[in-house]
Amino acid sequence: MKGVRGPVVLLLALTGCAAGENGGDAAASCAYLVRYEGRTYADRAGVDFEVADHIGTAVLPPCDDTPDAGEPGGTATSVKVFRVVGRDPGKAIAVGTSPDDVVLVFAQTASEEGA
Repeated sequence: MKGVRGPVVLLLALTGCAAGENGGDAAASCAYLVRYEGRTYADRAGVDFEVADHIGTAVLPPCDDTPDAGEPGGTATSVKVFRVVGRDPGKAIAVGTSPDDVVLVFAQTASEEGA
């Protein structure tokens, strides 16, 4: 099965980011990050991949694009994790609601995570 990219990646990248209080456009200031088995993964567009078996559940942390605004940052969301053919799950996984609706994400290095 081929993974779905394009509009799905954009939709998921915007998840958790709301429009301004005055009816402004939604700001895509939150990165699409996934936590799975102690690692943080980020999406990368333009990479072909093939989805394999379901291997677990990951967490999408809440988006808090204005941490000092006094508003709650939302709640974390769970998504299914699928193995990607030819890739080590410690380096890349596919996440989504089904094998036909997934986003490819790659594990971040320690320097990318701010460590």
